[in-house]
Amino acid sequence: FFKENARMMEGKDADFKLVKVLIALLSSKDDEIAAIVCHDIGEFVRFYPNGRAIAKRLGAKELVMPLIEHENVELQRHALQCVSKMMVQNWEYVK
Repeated sequence: FFKENARMMEGKDADFKLVKVLIALLSSKDDEIAAIVCHDIGEFVRFYPNGRAIAKRLGAKELVMPLIEHENVELQRHALQCVSKMMVQNWEYVK
């Protein structure tokens, strides 16, 4: 899905409103929502050109990092994968 649709996350005005909404949802009290958001942000970072820099600039990394130590194991896993995707600089070497 994200491979084909990552550019749609820009929005009409190229303001990345959808990404901002996802980042805001990282603070959700619902662990399942936060886990899904971690996944979605990770996929945005992976497939959108310069997605890493955009997500970091909008504050995603700072909100995801504490979730790595969350009590919910599933949320921990998705947060760790999200941060890992933010750290990878060249996807062609990752298989």
